[in-house]
Amino acid sequence: MLIRISLYLSLLTFFLSSVLSGPTGLHKRVEIQRYTGDGETSGRYLVLLKEGASRKSLINRLAKEAEVVYEWDTVCNGFAANLDSVSLALLQTLPEVESIEEDGVMQTMARVTQKDAPWGLARLSSKAKLASQDTSQLNFHYTYDDSAVTDADIYIIDTGVQVEHTDFGGRAKWAKKPTFGPYVPVDGNGHGTHVAGTAAGTKYGVAKGAKIYAIKVLSDAGYVGIHKRIFCNAHPDSIDLAGRPISMNWVANESKNSGRPTVVNLSLGGSGTDAMDNATRGLVTAGVHVAVAAGNDGVDARNTSPARVKEAITVGASAIDDSKASFSNFGDAVDVFAPGVDTISAHNLDENGHQSFSGTSMASPHIAGLIAYLIGRDGNVSPAAMEKKLRDLALKGVLSGVPTGTANLLAQNDRSL
Repeated sequence: MLIRISLYLSLLTFFLSSVLSGPTGLHKRVEIQRYTGDGETSGRYLVLLKEGASRKSLINRLAKEAEVVYEWDTVCNGFAANLDSVSLALLQTLPEVESIEEDGVMQTMARVTQKDAPWGLARLSSKAKLASQDTSQLNFHYTYDDSAVTDADIYIIDTGVQVEHTDFGGRAKWAKKPTFGPYVPVDGNGHGTHVAGTAAGTKYGVAKGAKIYAIKVLSDAGYVGIHKRIFCNAHPDSIDLAGRPISMNWVANESKNSGRPTVVNLSLGGSGTDAMDNATRGLVTAGVHVAVAAGNDGVDARNTSPARVKEAITVGASAIDDSKASFSNFGDAVDVFAPGVDTISAHNLDENGHQSFSGTSMASPHIAGLIAYLIGRDGNVSPAAMEKKLRDLALKGVLSGVPTGTANLLAQNDRSL
C-alpha cells in the first residue's frame, strides 16, 4: 500500500512539473474523446503524440498497471494501451499528447443483407434460431461482408456441375476435359450442381464471387437418395474409384502452380479406404482447404472415408430447428455442423431453377463456401488455422441431439453480426 501511495505521489509531482515546464507554464488539458459508434468499446485508449515527441520516453513514464498493446511509428506517432486511471490522468496533462480517444469496435461499411436467401445461408449469419421454420421459402435474410465476393478457387469433386446455370454468373467451368472417369462433362444427377450453388452461387451460395471448378468422378446414378437424403457412397460400380485420388492429386498440382487460395469440397464418401484418406490428407498438406461431408448413416464417422481424416474439416448436418439431422454421422471426427436438411440451391436441368436436397453433402459446401468467404475477408491461412477459425466463430452448444463426444458447433460467418 505504501509503495502504491509513493508511486501516486511521484506521478503527481511529475504532473505538476510537466504542466509548469512549458514556455508559458501552462498546458491545456487533453480531453478524452469518447467512442460514439454502434459497437462496443474495447477498453483500450488510442493515444496520438505530437510530431517529434518521444513515444518510448513517454511510455516509460506510465504506471506499471498500464499495458501498451500496439505502437505506431509510420502512419502516425502514437500507441494503443489499456490504461489505469493514474496513467490516463497523466497523459491528459502532458504537452506531448495530441489526443486521447476510446478504442471502439468498428464495423465495415460494406455489410450487405440478402433478403431472398435460403434458410441455410440465413443460419450462418444468425446468432439465434430462425423465426420462420419453413424451409421451402426463399425470403430469409443473410448478412455478410461484401468481401465474400472473393477470388478464391473452389473445386467441386462430385457428379459435375451445370456450369451454365445463371446463379454462377459465368464463374463456373469444367476443371478438366475429358473428366477423370468414363463420363461426359455434364451433371445429369444434380448433386454436384446443388453443392456448387451452396458453396458459391450468387443467390444460393456463401462465397458469391469465388471461381467454381467442376470435377466429375461420380456417374449420373452415383448416389443413394432416401427421403431426399443424398450422399454419394452407395454404388461402387457407379464411382470411378481411381478417379477420386487422381483428381485430388491433380487439384493439388493446379493449386501449387496457380498460387491461388484453393478450397475442395468432397460431398462423397464410403467405407474406410486408405487411398482416399491419403489423397485427402495430401491435399491438406499441400495447403488446400478441404471440406468433407460426415456421411448420412447416423453412425460414428470413424469408419467413413474421407470423413475420418483429421486434417480435413468434416461437416455434420443440422436442421432448421437447430437439431442434429437424424441421418448425420457424428463422433470426434466431426469438426462442425452446418445446415443440411431441405436446403435449396441450383438445379442441374434448369439454368434458372432451384431444387431442395438434404444430406451432409449439403452441409459440407456451406463450409467450403465459408472458407472461401473468410479467405476473402481476412486473407488466406493454413488449413489448420482455418479450422480453428471456423470453430472459434461457431455457435457453441446450440444444437439438440448431438451425442456426447461430438463437437456441438454450428457454423457462423461472423459472431459480431
